[in-house]
Amino acid sequence: MSNTITSFDTAAPGVFGDILNIRNQARRSVKVGFLGAGYFEYWRMYPSLRDTVAADLDAVAGRLSTALSDEVVFPGMVDTLDSAEKAGRAFAQAGVDVVVIVEGTYLVDFMVLHALSHVPEARIVLFSSQTGANVSPGDNYEATMRNSGLIGITQLSATFRKAKRPYHVVVGEITETACYQEIASIARAVRVRRLLQGLSIGQIGHVFRGMYDLECDKGSVRGILGPEVIAIQVEHLVDTWKGITDAQIAEAAAEFKPFQIDVGNDDLNRSVKLGLAMRELAKVYNLDALCFLGQHYIEKLTGAPARIGASMLMSQERMIVACEGDVGGLIMMQILQELTGNTPMQLEWGQFDLANNALFLLGHGICSPDVAKSSADVTLTATPEEWGFQGHGVNWQLILKPGVVTMGHFISTPTGWQMLISQGESIDFPCLPCSEIHAMVKVKTPVRDYIRRLIEHGVTHHVIVAHGDVTKELELLADMMGVEKFIAS
Repeated sequence: MSNTITSFDTAAPGVFGDILNIRNQARRSVKVGFLGAGYFEYWRMYPSLRDTVAADLDAVAGRLSTALSDEVVFPGMVDTLDSAEKAGRAFAQAGVDVVVIVEGTYLVDFMVLHALSHVPEARIVLFSSQTGANVSPGDNYEATMRNSGLIGITQLSATFRKAKRPYHVVVGEITETACYQEIASIARAVRVRRLLQGLSIGQIGHVFRGMYDLECDKGSVRGILGPEVIAIQVEHLVDTWKGITDAQIAEAAAEFKPFQIDVGNDDLNRSVKLGLAMRELAKVYNLDALCFLGQHYIEKLTGAPARIGASMLMSQERMIVACEGDVGGLIMMQILQELTGNTPMQLEWGQFDLANNALFLLGHGICSPDVAKSSADVTLTATPEEWGFQGHGVNWQLILKPGVVTMGHFISTPTGWQMLISQGESIDFPCLPCSEIHAMVKVKTPVRDYIRRLIEHGVTHHVIVAHGDVTKELELLADMMGVEKFIAS
């Protein structure tokens, strides 16, 4: 490769000057700082109290480490200004993203603030805890001091409010599992927020003509939602596509053997060839995700629908791909995959089903087959819509397997971005012979009222669905992004 620096638009070998040439190796975990506090003044008054409080805080640190899959930094109890300085330096050196504050006794707020001054960008969690669920009638003053953290936590909350520093609140007894799960949810939201700010999304084409609900400003995507959107010329894809060999196609096509195949080899090979070109394009331009327009755009130029190619990236590379230029939907897909660990589906609101109080959702063939019950429940069929490709095309026919799901999307409004957040249950339902990916999702509200609320609010016609309930994390993430929430229940 030449060392000549060129624009990526030239599509020439060399070093690109206007996109990252080094793969983004952003941390996929967060570092959590634990600031466990006590007050030195009490140690001289009650000599045994320090060791008792230190043991309480060690127990909290251990539970945090167990609950979080992320690194927990605990530099020891903060009970003097010197120990606050030590803790702050340790947090800064470790690059903590979140600081959890627990006061084992009351502590004056300036010491906590001193430690936090070293990590001004870290998210704050005020964990108001105590060592029992109830007050014991036999507690003496020393015992009340052991559980006096609420005094300091409320003091901190007022100080943070004055300083306009946001914080999260968790309340509970120090052994309650739910408290640590709540902190873990906050940490996961922080992790995803940071990941979004480092994503590079390649966009081939534009939003499908007339889908104004999906149109968005790339500047607001970058400034509010986080990812960088890079316009990739379709010629770059076609040039890569031309270089794919028959041997590469044959090897990749073998990956589809576990599924029932109701299409010919020529149709499958054309789709696989396009998928390999999409994969190579993503590697050349160091893309984290890909958004494309298929209809009369990619399909006409390559003679194949891009659906199976996109699915190859989803299932084999864990790379998010969306169609019809839906950047907001793609970002929600990335979020749901990060939060749930499951592959999301890009679907559209279809019909209501009164018998099951459910929504029938229909897609555009892009998903990983692992969203179905098993490979036996997946069929490769002809593509149901023809937009200029050769032959019959290739598409998945499957229905989403049962389980709790989260639904979401981003809505571009005149006043800014909104996040659709909803929870439902994918139910066991026969796979329709519709040559398409689909789902039947039960909701809590009477389904016609649910649909009425969606329409009255003005949601996009696309919806993203993934197994798992991460509605709480989505609400936290929306707040971190400064995005309004629309919660449909």
